[in-house]
Amino acid sequence: MKNKNIDALLRGRTLLLEITPDNEICRAWIELSLQDKLKPSYPFRTDDYAMLGHSPYSNYCDLDSAAFKLRKSSFLASDIENEFDPSYDDVGNYIEINTLDELNKYIDDNNLSLDDFVDSSDVNDYPL
Repeated sequence: MKNKNIDALLRGRTLLLEITPDNEICRAWIELSLQDKLKPSYPFRTDDYAMLGHSPYSNYCDLDSAAFKLRKSSFLASDIENEFDPSYDDVGNYIEINTLDELNKYIDDNNLSLDDFVDSSDVNDYPL
């Protein structure tokens, strides 16, 4: 399976998907990443002037041993818009997902698409 978001996850990136919140005064996201114990170490070898996070030499987790964690979090839209420190009361607990097949099943069961997730470094509004 060749998917840019799977590749990003295997390289230790965090993906985000903004979803419809339960409360209209909030904004909500799903956060998806590798489980902490599987996150690859930072590369020591890079190209000259390379941004380390995007190095072609970055390490990655083997697909067969990949396990993921996912959580839903909501924040007051007014806190985000006004750049206030957000309340973390509605940050969900992580759900552990032990295989790529389980992740795909979770995504299908919740009518989501992995292609809709974006790298967290491309999202400025997410407070975490």
